[in-house]
Amino acid sequence: MIDRMIMRLLLALAAFGMIATPAMAQVDPAARGLAVQAQQQNVTLAREASMQGASLTKWRTCRAKLRLALVSTCKIAFPGDSKTFGAGAGTGPKFTVNAFGASRPSRLAVLLGQSGLPTRTNSWFGAGGMSSIADVLAYDPRRSGFSGWSGGVVSLGGASLATGNTNPGTFQPSVPVDRASIFYVQRPGEGIFTVTKGSETFTINAQNATNAIIRSEITFATKDASPISITRTSGGYVEIAGMIAWDSAVPGIEISNFAVYGVVSGYQADATTAWAPLNALAAYAPDLTIINLWTNNLNTAVPLATSVADIQAIITRAKVTGDCILEWPSIGGTSPSYGADATRAQWKSALVTLASSNGCAFQDDEALLGGRVGAVSNGLTADGVHETGPGYDIEAQTLQRYTAQ
Repeated sequence: MIDRMIMRLLLALAAFGMIATPAMAQVDPAARGLAVQAQQQNVTLAREASMQGASLTKWRTCRAKLRLALVSTCKIAFPGDSKTFGAGAGTGPKFTVNAFGASRPSRLAVLLGQSGLPTRTNSWFGAGGMSSIADVLAYDPRRSGFSGWSGGVVSLGGASLATGNTNPGTFQPSVPVDRASIFYVQRPGEGIFTVTKGSETFTINAQNATNAIIRSEITFATKDASPISITRTSGGYVEIAGMIAWDSAVPGIEISNFAVYGVVSGYQADATTAWAPLNALAAYAPDLTIINLWTNNLNTAVPLATSVADIQAIITRAKVTGDCILEWPSIGGTSPSYGADATRAQWKSALVTLASSNGCAFQDDEALLGGRVGAVSNGLTADGVHETGPGYDIEAQTLQRYTAQ
């Protein structure tokens, strides 16, 4: 009796189209294909969403200790290309004049500060891929002087700033500071240089039998915003990879922009010398590494397998001391510029896999800016490749949620 009632109910529902009987069920092959595509897309989106919540345990542990004043700093490193450098946010032929302050790392620093996490941004690293000292100084006017200096060996932020003369290179802190770190190349035949702030001068000898990238710590007796100058005094060439200055009374997050304009991922994955970018990154020992590369790989026919190996090498080094966030770079304009859409989808999937397999968080900057069309129509790209200041700010907002939550 009950079985008959159930059967009648099912037949009634089928009559009203609420369910399909086996005899009536037909599947359109085209619809099936669309359904499979939708299912695959949902799986990909779910996978990305799960990585957006990646634990980032090492980073969050450091940040918690920082809030409790158990450590004085946590370090965020940004190995990248022109899109991390900030190109597009400035003016000039490469959109790099005065671009430093609007770059993604700089915007993240501002947002972290607004959320109650102080940051240390009085820093610079390398020439950043700029073709002249004039371009270096125009990108970040806090640097001045460096007359007769040139590009040295490649390290953090590209070519180090090198000199065989005695003309000073100067950095102007934006706040009173009493500490500074000087990053320099150590090897046989290097020179001796001084670091001066106000009336205080410290001497550093970069000549040593051991090849290395050195972070030399300096404590100034006076806390003020006087310029900090580096001057070669004798010996061979002096090669300075960077500087960080800060107030020792304020624990904070170091924001270190190691980006280099125009490079492919293999540049940042180079480990051929003690001071090469990958070895220097390991020496820096970041608590969090945010990687945005592959834009130039896609435009210069670098094989995907090579590109994956490069990113894996960077992740492996970075994970020794911290965590990682992988960013899929945005793009504007019409396909196939910087990779046809189908090619970009394949490469993005490979980056998602890298993030998933290494426990990294993942951020899709292309989606954040509305894809090719949205990036252009919303004024978020300067030239179809590089973000404008508002574009970098949108990307930094999502990074801020990762790093502050």
